[in-house]
Amino acid sequence: MLDSLFRPRGVAVMGASNNPLSIGHIVVKNLKTYGFKGEIYPINPKQPEILGLKAYKSILDVPGPVDICCIAVKSVLVPQMVEDCGRKGVKFVIIHTAGFREMGGEGAKLEDALLEAARKYGVRVYGPNCQGIMNSDPDISVYANFTFTPLNQGKASIIGQSGGVAELINLNLRNMGSGFRIYASHGNASDVNTNEILEYLGNDPETHTIMMHIESMKDTPGFIERCRKIAREKSILAIRTGRTTAAATAVSSHTGSLIQQDSLTDAVFERAGVMRFQIAEEMIAAGYALSIQPVPSGPNVGIIANAGGPGIIAIDECVLNGLTLARFSDETKKKLRDGLIPEAYVENPVDVAATATPEHFALTLDLLNKDPNVDSILITMVTPPFVDCEGLARSITEASRKMTKPILVCVQTNENWAGTVAIIRDAGIPVYNYPETASRALAAMVRYGEIRKRLAEPPAQAAGDKARAGEILSKSKAGFISQAAAFAVLAAYDIPAARTVPVSGAPASLPEVTFPAVLKVDSEKIVHKSDEGGVALNLGDKEALQKAFADMSGRFPEADFVVQEQCPAGTEVIIGIKREEGIGPVMMFGLGGVYVEMLKDVSFRLPPLSEADAARMVREIRSLPLLEGGRGLEPSDIAAIEQLLIQVSRMAMDLPEISEMDLNPVIVYPKGKGVKVVDARIKKQ
Repeated sequence: MLDSLFRPRGVAVMGASNNPLSIGHIVVKNLKTYGFKGEIYPINPKQPEILGLKAYKSILDVPGPVDICCIAVKSVLVPQMVEDCGRKGVKFVIIHTAGFREMGGEGAKLEDALLEAARKYGVRVYGPNCQGIMNSDPDISVYANFTFTPLNQGKASIIGQSGGVAELINLNLRNMGSGFRIYASHGNASDVNTNEILEYLGNDPETHTIMMHIESMKDTPGFIERCRKIAREKSILAIRTGRTTAAATAVSSHTGSLIQQDSLTDAVFERAGVMRFQIAEEMIAAGYALSIQPVPSGPNVGIIANAGGPGIIAIDECVLNGLTLARFSDETKKKLRDGLIPEAYVENPVDVAATATPEHFALTLDLLNKDPNVDSILITMVTPPFVDCEGLARSITEASRKMTKPILVCVQTNENWAGTVAIIRDAGIPVYNYPETASRALAAMVRYGEIRKRLAEPPAQAAGDKARAGEILSKSKAGFISQAAAFAVLAAYDIPAARTVPVSGAPASLPEVTFPAVLKVDSEKIVHKSDEGGVALNLGDKEALQKAFADMSGRFPEADFVVQEQCPAGTEVIIGIKREEGIGPVMMFGLGGVYVEMLKDVSFRLPPLSEADAARMVREIRSLPLLEGGRGLEPSDIAAIEQLLIQVSRMAMDLPEISEMDLNPVIVYPKGKGVKVVDARIKKQ
């Protein structure tokens, strides 16, 4: 448990001093300034008093219990300081000092030494190279951190591997008129890690949403497990830096070469129920709203404006981000016509006009809240000098107390109407400066509602003979198995595939061959068979097959070969598996054939898939219109693709022996006519 970390009774600070530019001084100052309810123990062997507090020569001289000791001394001294903390019975050390594993070499050895000292006494290590923690609970008010933003209470908690990004989130929440519940910037995370903090925040009833900055994950399965549990009740938002860096591992399959680090992050977050953002500003705006407003039940937004232009901007941004304009009921429109001025526009957005009174706003909010076609409400308002703007603000806040639907407000004004903005914010309604920002925040709230529903989807069921497939794989050597073995594995999972026969001598004598036929080279060294002349198509009889075999075996003297039935042409797609270290299998779907790596039109998921997951994978690719038909093309059998994805998902979960697999191409036929795998490469670990 992390209670002693986030709810300490006493905090000691090693490196405390009267130098206002030292980290130790700032930590003591923050603890004192923001009213920490426990005891503060500065540690300094030379100075008797720090900021009016008695200083102690050593942690061993402190008279009371110490749950946290903040350490801000030279890195070479830290292992001994941790040893002293252990002898004192300190439960957690927060090591602000840098110069450890992040520096490599001697720094890594120092980190190992401090961890060894901590383990010796059962001390938990937070950091090193970290800012620290904060808890805004008024019963605690702990600011064991050397940053600068005042302690403001809020319902969003912050986790940051980078202290700079964590403080960016904190600072901008405050600028929006909000704050945080718990703040955790844990640096190197040598002991206390993201997953533990996540679990703690998930169990904290006053944390309504979690915002994270992540640079790396040490236990991805544990991360996914915790997030899936938390995200059913609380939104988890994340930004990950370093998203342009490709995966470092060179791989030989199409699927492996297309999984880059950013795609992998997306797949992990999607499975975990974490809402990812590329722009920190948008994450902060969404987290602000999610921490204080209910989650919309659907995408239908009702917009209220007292100036037309900002309302139109909000429409554009809402629609561009996947929301829909609610269609008001006839009853709603009639009551709006009766209650607003004649010049008001009562469709969506409702333009109540610049002269709208507090009563007009209250009526409109009440009607939209009662309209079953409206899931959320967005207000864009200016502050006309000829209107009682504070009265408008009070009418909005009073109406909001009776509302069951989320409400977001954009107020376009200046400092003269700061009181108007404060009235709305103080009522727990998020206020934004731009209609675009408010619209995107609302869209993110709807996206979280969809994530929460998705987490409740059960894994899809598929047939499969795990034992039979395992036996086939056990008889194959490590590396890419033969085509014959690969197709036998597919058959164990009832995957529709071209009939495949291994060739060892004279193919014309094989009774199993049907014509027209295809001859293929079967070698783990050849990925792009077509490019290297390893595929012969349209072999109409035994003579053509024998001739093609003679030619191909001469060019690939050490390779094996297979003969397949030639399947009719159709739309080509790819389905693949790549097993990532520390994560497990990752599935890929996209446009297939020779265009796979040229177009890179693919989607990724972590299995097991639900039926809806399979549908989403198909619909995420840019080439979806090719599958849906149009301009003379017949619609493809998308249902068969989805079923195949579910079968491959079952394979991925059943067979950890498979490190990589490409089914490419998979030929998709018109609706109702199925799919067929015509080439398979399976790599055994």
